[in-house]
This record gives sequence, C-alpha cells and structure tokens, in this order.
Amino acid sequence: MLKKMWKHLERRRYKRRPVNLSAEIEVEVKKGDVSKKHLLPVRVINLSLQGCCFITNTVLINGKHLFLENIGSKEIEIQIHLPNNLIQIPAKVIWFDYMEEHKGFKVGLSFESMKDINLNFLKQYLSLKR
Repeated sequence: MLKKMWKHLERRRYKRRPVNLSAEIEVEVKKGDVSKKHLLPVRVINLSLQGCCFITNTVLINGKHLFLENIGSKEIEIQIHLPNNLIQIPAKVIWFDYMEEHKGFKVGLSFESMKDINLNFLKQYLSLKR
C-alpha cells in the first residue's frame, strides 16, 4: 500500500538508476573566521540527470554537521567517477537520513547547472544503464 502511494508522490522528473560509483564531495567547514575545504569520499548508489543519492559514514568534521545547515541552500560539488570519465557537478543537499542497513547516512542531492560536457558524459553513462 505504502509503495503504491509513494509511486504517486514521486516528484522526480528523471528516473534514478541504481549504480555503485565512487565519488567525492567538496565541503567547506568554517571554524571561527577560518574556513577549510575537505574532499569527502562517498559512494553513489543511484543517479539521474536531476540528482543522486550517496552513502557516507562521515557527517561531522571538527564538530560541524556537514549537511544539516545546507539542506536546500548551500551549494556543494560532487565529483563522480564514471567508468571512463570524472564529472564535477554543483549540487544542493535535499535530504539525509541514517540508514541502519548501510551503517551510515544516505544523502540526496539535486544537481544545479551542469557544464555541457559533464551533462553529455552523464547522459551517455545513463543510457547504458537502462
């Protein structure tokens, strides 16, 4: 029943494809007046032209929550390792949740304006996943 209802609530324009890709997100952590950028390794588990979902075990750096303050507002960058290309995409955190089965957090991203070359690589990769 719940699955049936969820199908009608789905708001995504593009279908997400299950994947297993390594990636990094670039996060900026501020401590006082000093800000430092970190590359955080993550695992992308689903992907579309509109966004992705990744798994991470790290949500705190220097006591600062990486996603809580950024939901829907602050842009981050994700670098996804496709089989033949590395693509870099600006994105916004839409949601995150602890997932017991993954022993970590799942984070949903919505992609922002993407360079044409990255969009073409992503379209090509996703066309092979159908």
